[in-house]
Amino acid sequence: MTRGVGGRSLPALAGAVLLALALSACLPGLSPGGGRAEEEWALDEPSGLYYRPDLIAQSVGPVEEHFPQLTDVAEVRWTEGRATDPQDRAPIPAPDDGWWQAAIDLGPDGVGELGAAASDGGGDAAVLDESAVREQIVPTVEHSVRECPGPWKDVRAALSRAGSSNISEAGDLIALAALCEDTGQLVTFARDM
Repeated sequence: MTRGVGGRSLPALAGAVLLALALSACLPGLSPGGGRAEEEWALDEPSGLYYRPDLIAQSVGPVEEHFPQLTDVAEVRWTEGRATDPQDRAPIPAPDDGWWQAAIDLGPDGVGELGAAASDGGGDAAVLDESAVREQIVPTVEHSVRECPGPWKDVRAALSRAGSSNISEAGDLIALAALCEDTGQLVTFARDM
């Protein structure tokens, strides 16, 4: 049998190296270059959420997955993060630790359809003031949110999966879904479940 370092067989040594590499991919700070430990996280005091200041995406993927009932989506800016401090948690977060937020610009048809669907239950949709909307959103998304001259409408019911209350089509809890009909902007905040 061929012997390697420390008198161990080469196959055993190779197995130990592969195990160490596999573990380093899972644990922050152990992978080459520091891995996830190098990510910069910030705490947004008003919302109590942890986010990465440099992360803002423009793909429509999460919006299509969670809110397929939206039509006439013109532009999306979204980010994601954790509800607990990433530096104080296990490397693999709990299933309910994640969240994502988006500022979604809708065209006129999308605004009209969503506004009408929000009041389908009879009566008008609940109204939210500007500060109530903004204090739930992390700065990376808030920078994309325009001031709403009129009221923000709570449209969570219109975006909820059929037969559920405030649950997206993909199964996340919809904490915020506010529509400004004057600007055509929808702001969403969903938590993993």
